[in-house]
Amino acid sequence: MIPLPFNLILLKTLNAQKKRIRPLMDAIGLSPGQPKVLTFLALHGPCLQKHLADRCDIEPATVSRLLNNLEEQHLISRTPQTEDRRAVLVALTPAGETLAVREVAARYAEVNACSLRGFSEEEKRQFAEYLKRMYGNLTGTPFQF
Repeated sequence: MIPLPFNLILLKTLNAQKKRIRPLMDAIGLSPGQPKVLTFLALHGPCLQKHLADRCDIEPATVSRLLNNLEEQHLISRTPQTEDRRAVLVALTPAGETLAVREVAARYAEVNACSLRGFSEEEKRQFAEYLKRMYGNLTGTPFQF
């Protein structure tokens, strides 16, 4: 019998977490991908659309669709930059900031608490560092969000 491949453990765990998160985000009107974008903007403030796609590991076409939907919901604003007309600055609206800081963060915290139940604070810290190291190994770049 062969040992269970590590990547399958990660995939099953990721899928289990997604199944917990999706209904919580659906309840506040957010589709997959939108909570990550709102969280990034809440953590870092306004940024260029290209930078947002890079840091969130989202394809430019996908981020454009996500932003269109978030803009229609009045959760973000986009401002073309005068120095480069192709560049667009993305920012949270007050409604988007409230949703990200209060609702999205609380739902993530709920799922993270469930996911890490029984882990010590040190184990949580180490686990996060291991995952960041794995990301670096796989991408050749340090983990950034």
